[in-house]
Amino acid sequence: MSHQLRIDILREARLDLKFLLDRGYRKQSALKLVGDKYQLSRAERSLLFRSIMPENEADIIRSKIIRPEQLAGKKILVDGFNVLNTVEAMLRGEPLILCDDGVLRDIMEKHSKYRLSHLTGKALKMILEFLEGTRVAEVEVIYESQISRSGEIAGLTRRLLSEIGLRGDARTAKTVDSILAKSGEIIATSDSVILLRCRAFIDIPQNLVQAVGARIIKL
Repeated sequence: MSHQLRIDILREARLDLKFLLDRGYRKQSALKLVGDKYQLSRAERSLLFRSIMPENEADIIRSKIIRPEQLAGKKILVDGFNVLNTVEAMLRGEPLILCDDGVLRDIMEKHSKYRLSHLTGKALKMILEFLEGTRVAEVEVIYESQISRSGEIAGLTRRLLSEIGLRGDARTAKTVDSILAKSGEIIATSDSVILLRCRAFIDIPQNLVQAVGARIIKL
């Protein structure tokens, strides 16, 4: 998809969208206005929607980012499918977008569905080994129960936790967003709605960029 993205035009569109959002325009209507003006494709609109936000919201999220060394001895809650999808996108060689809030996101919005692949185990192992390396005290990975095969992936996660020697668990739940936002724990997700409400978070994919050699787009 990356060759279809017109980066120069997107950078112009970004300035317009950012201006409107900072002036209080609703995101959907502002994006339609800007998207129509620049004749943006669906993929280009999706990229802008996921990466651009009002500066006051971006400031709030940036203030909550923590570094890997701050995880030592702490518990972390992981938004399973959200983080897994982004890491798998990296492993497939898809470009990622560095967003206004400093968070790395995959360009395609796939977090409402998930498909098991040959990369599932590899991505999960990378995520858990990274957390093990931070000397985190406990990990809880939560998957949306309504997504197909979530129970199977939770089972795979529990096996990998055991293999790696990492204290923790994996489970499914219907209200992952609410659990993460209200937990009071450090969390791992790129979902901006959760990030605006949580206490603190770590951007796991961004900490794996060097190991994978991902291509990053910054508008």
